[in-house]
Amino acid sequence: MQSAADPELLYVSKEPDINYLAETYRRTQADLGEWLDRRQRDYDVRNCMWSGQSDDFKKHSSQSSTGEVFPWDGASDQMIRMCDNQINKCVAMVMNAARQAHIVATPVESEDIERSNVISMFLRWMINTKMEEFYDQLELGLNHFFEKGLMCHYVWYDSQELKQQQTIRLDEIAQALPQIAQAIQDGSMDEELSSAMKDQFKVSKAKAKGMLRELRKEGTTTIPVTRQVINRPRIKALAPDEDVFWPNYTIDPQEAPYVFHVLHMTPEQLRAKISSEGWDEEFVEKAMELAQYTQRDDTLYNVRQMDEVIRDDDETIRILYCYQRLLDEDDVPGIYCTILHPDVPDLYAKHELLDYAHGKYPFVITKYEQTNKRLYSSRSIPEIGEPLQQVMKIETDALIDRQSLATLPPLEHPLGRPPTKYGPGVRIPYRTPGEIRWSNTPPFDGGNIEVRRYIQEMFDKYFGNFAPGVDQVESQNKQQAIINKVFTHLKYVFDQVWTLYQQYGPDAEFFRVTGMQDIQKFSKGRAGERFDFYLQFDVATQDPQQMLERVKAIAELAPALDRSGTLDTEKLLQLAVGQIMPGASEKIIIPKETASQKAVEEERQTIAELVAGVPPNVRPQDAHELKMQVFQQWLAQPDIQQKAQQDQALQDRIQNYMQQRNFAIQQKANAEIGRLGAQPTQFGQTSQTEAA
Repeated sequence: MQSAADPELLYVSKEPDINYLAETYRRTQADLGEWLDRRQRDYDVRNCMWSGQSDDFKKHSSQSSTGEVFPWDGASDQMIRMCDNQINKCVAMVMNAARQAHIVATPVESEDIERSNVISMFLRWMINTKMEEFYDQLELGLNHFFEKGLMCHYVWYDSQELKQQQTIRLDEIAQALPQIAQAIQDGSMDEELSSAMKDQFKVSKAKAKGMLRELRKEGTTTIPVTRQVINRPRIKALAPDEDVFWPNYTIDPQEAPYVFHVLHMTPEQLRAKISSEGWDEEFVEKAMELAQYTQRDDTLYNVRQMDEVIRDDDETIRILYCYQRLLDEDDVPGIYCTILHPDVPDLYAKHELLDYAHGKYPFVITKYEQTNKRLYSSRSIPEIGEPLQQVMKIETDALIDRQSLATLPPLEHPLGRPPTKYGPGVRIPYRTPGEIRWSNTPPFDGGNIEVRRYIQEMFDKYFGNFAPGVDQVESQNKQQAIINKVFTHLKYVFDQVWTLYQQYGPDAEFFRVTGMQDIQKFSKGRAGERFDFYLQFDVATQDPQQMLERVKAIAELAPALDRSGTLDTEKLLQLAVGQIMPGASEKIIIPKETASQKAVEEERQTIAELVAGVPPNVRPQDAHELKMQVFQQWLAQPDIQQKAQQDQALQDRIQNYMQQRNFAIQQKANAEIGRLGAQPTQFGQTSQTEAA
């Protein structure tokens, strides 16, 4: 076998060494055998699976491999899903954060903020609208992340076309191309027309001639029309112990010499690849012949994990996508993809340069732990939490067994003379007193409950759960660290997504979504243009009480410190209401502009009533300053002043109204003074210190 240091392996060749790649695949799986066993263990721990289980959650000697169980046949054998619950909790937390996070694109090489805002908006639109699989695949990847210790996403540009039969009529052809329609009718150019139709619609010569005959005889025919159904970047979560394999010594996944991506295809999917992607027909036939719908690798740990495959294993064929970092004849590095079957020697489906502008493997993988530089060194939640979960199971089983003994203690009786039956209302033959009696059961021990409480507290503290006995700051830091790690993972996913869209995405869609007209400034940009993508989320927003305290602190400081009016109090109010009544802020809080307009309209109505003789009535909670401003503008009009001088009753009502409004304004100021301990600075005013 060739060595990885062999110069021949550094350069791309016209014909790949299929046998070497197949052997490398098998060797890679063998090298990862211990790690795969650990992942099998993780699956069993999370799903509470072990040998000898029964449907009634009790131990039975009949189901034990040794024929014996401890402490007795029928003892408790409960499933304690601590690790599963922790994984579900972490997945829910990160998914909630991802849906609330704000995606921001920052240019690496320029300071064009306006352009970065456009890119940010478009990426958010694409993820929420075009990439409908995004959140499902993120959730699946997070389950891998916490259960297996690794999260991997495959990022590619998918361009799929669908062939459909479309009916055309001879009269339609006559309207657009009268000469062609005439030639079809008289049959003078059948040879030329059939050749043209063969090339245009990608059909056989016989099919083309048949189409001409149908048009001539019936006036209609059907033609195969190709329609693009998918044209966008896509992502897919890959199980790191099933779908994708790096060398076991990998440190930086993007610098690895090769990566194997395993897919399982149906015979129909394989045959379709011949025409859709140019796969070698001989390879396809040989794979189907030799594989005999091969089952999954024996080296992969357990078919219970293969729940992604809907069909039975014997209905799919294993296909390997081998990605390699190689040099061309000019020493230019590139990612080359070879598609093969490990059991088909010398043949391959395709071998080509993966011409993605980002120049990376189309995978993003992240470790749960960074305790070691090697990729496969990361532990998982089940691996870390198994000892505590096992102790919790032992204590729980013991508690249930103790309760079972207390409910129905063992019955002592003379040898050879057991009671016939036992239960409420059952008649037992009279025997000598004391011959039949209950055995003494172990006394209740509250230490069992304390042990279980202590185990749970240790578990919560280690994983940073908000729980009694766990420091809140410590929990917040640990949860924020997890979210930050996942967001860093998504940063690299978005980087590949955007680069692929720049390279292959339709320009018309970009301009339609963004609404930009300046093509020079707001084009998709050149392929490879670098942006840094960030997602921002504060885990403290998950604690309503903590957020309310923050909002309260800002509200108390704002009047004294926000002298330039830069604080958006409307958004602050929305945030506060959102913490108290999630989802209600948009319903009960109207926009600032709408509120101002409403106050102006209300004041105009008050003025009309005052003029008509209605006494004023000022509400304690109101936009007093704004309404007073509107009233003073009305009162400043010369005709109003003249009218007030001539009408003493109107003058009294005006004076009464202004007294009420000024009193309300003063009461509000007094409240501010009481809260701040000083006179609040009004707009346009300066303090004595500032004046000096």
